Amino acid sequence: MIYTNEKKLIKDAKRIISHHNEVSRLKGENFNVFSILNMEHKENGTHSAFLGELLNPKGSHSKGNLYLQLFLQTVGNETIILDKASVVLEKFIGKRDDANLLGGRVDIYITDQVNSICIENKIYASDQNVQIQRYCNHNKDNNTVYYLSLDGSDASTESKGELSLDKDYYCISYKTDIMDWLEACLKESAEDPILRESIRQYIILLKKLTNQLSDVMEKEMHKLVKENYNAAQTISNTVSDVELEATKQFVDEITGRLKKELNDNWSVNADDDLNKPWTGITITNAKWPENISIKLEGQSKMPWQKSIYGIIASEDKVERVPLTTALEKLKYFQSNFRGNNLWPYNRDILYFNDMNERSKLFNASQREVLIEFVKKKLLGICEVSEDSLASLK
Repeated sequence: MIYTNEKKLIKDAKRIISHHNEVSRLKGENFNVFSILNMEHKENGTHSAFLGELLNPKGSHSKGNLYLQLFLQTVGNETIILDKASVVLEKFIGKRDDANLLGGRVDIYITDQVNSICIENKIYASDQNVQIQRYCNHNKDNNTVYYLSLDGSDASTESKGELSLDKDYYCISYKTDIMDWLEACLKESAEDPILRESIRQYIILLKKLTNQLSDVMEKEMHKLVKENYNAAQTISNTVSDVELEATKQFVDEITGRLKKELNDNWSVNADDDLNKPWTGITITNAKWPENISIKLEGQSKMPWQKSIYGIIASEDKVERVPLTTALEKLKYFQSNFRGNNLWPYNRDILYFNDMNERSKLFNASQREVLIEFVKKKLLGICEVSEDSLASLK
């Protein structure tokens, strides 16, 4: 039962949100080229590319090393000689060698030919095996490694191993570090309208991805919560339960539709408790060898984090070479998939770590579109891999 105080709080919050949405509309902030072109979630194609262009002293911004200087000041790094600095995206630092913790491709690489900075850009992608360890071993005595994420979260144990945070490598975030840097860049771009507005649009995108309110809206919401703390706490305590329930219904609906469309060789099962990490939907085929399946899985909890889908077959249970040989010849698996010791092929699919994406669960039409989207993706990978994996049995 929602009592009078809670109802008033919700009503006042809706009023504040509605007012600021209207202000955003009038200011033209809803027209965001990154969102329109569906580029919000592309780590390298959008985020690394944009950040790299600003950081590059030879970038099209024509500001020389000014933006790079501001970035180094923001993260407190004094190792790079600005006059000799260059920036490379997807920098190849040697053949990947997990056993010896060497090699790979660095998302954003800054160097003055002696000192270097490796930035691993992690918005939605999963960590690679020993990734931070490999980058820390590059140019070992003169290298700084940054792990960049939306909220400043730490790298996984799979990636960092026994390395120590703030000693061997450092975490930075889009929410604070990148936002502060971009605001500084914006001030230096006041006389360059196209550059200024491009940076401003990207800032608006990041505020959306990191669930940040405008300064004025934030002050109003803080004031509202302070004045109605008990009611706000009551509502807050139920939000996670409601999100978990909605996600479970979403998963069950996808599962039901898959069962109707797949033949009797297939088995589709949804996990009961999505509050547990690494849960979702598992699809198996009676013609396949044991321990190979298709899965939709939260990374780590679907209701609040991103999810991936693909072929799951742990290296310690399934011989990897025959499997990849059977699938890599298929065009379907030749682009946009990545792999690790558990997933030979996986890619991102849901982004419920983004509040705006999560809210689609509570809009009937958007929810239906999302259900059909995920269903088609899972049916597609079932269809393309069925015969190839059956040949391994």
